[in-house]
Amino acid sequence: MAEKTGNEPGSWMMPLGIEAMMEMQRPALTAMAEVNTKLYESIAAANREWASFVNRRLKEDLAVPQQLAECKNLQDLYRVYAQFFQNARSQYQSGLEQMTKLSQNALQTLQSSGERKG
Repeated sequence: MAEKTGNEPGSWMMPLGIEAMMEMQRPALTAMAEVNTKLYESIAAANREWASFVNRRLKEDLAVPQQLAECKNLQDLYRVYAQFFQNARSQYQSGLEQMTKLSQNALQTLQSSGERKG
């Protein structure tokens, strides 16, 4: 009976077993999984914050027509608009600050994973 040389169809010549190859890759795969988990959590937090911000702004934006309809004089109209713009400015400012923090956290996650590789 002829010996298989590894060049024949259907024969596999592997210097290392699949288990050994998987074990060699396990630290890299574990590190990638950890980074991906942290990155996913950062993205999910940013999405939650964005959805919350949009929800708050929509509620306030949609309430303005009713508030304007209830105005009895020019001072009421001025008060409604002033309050609306003050709230909007404050919410946009705090929303931007929060999104910046979340973006920085995601960036730090990516940078720290790059440092581990190097």
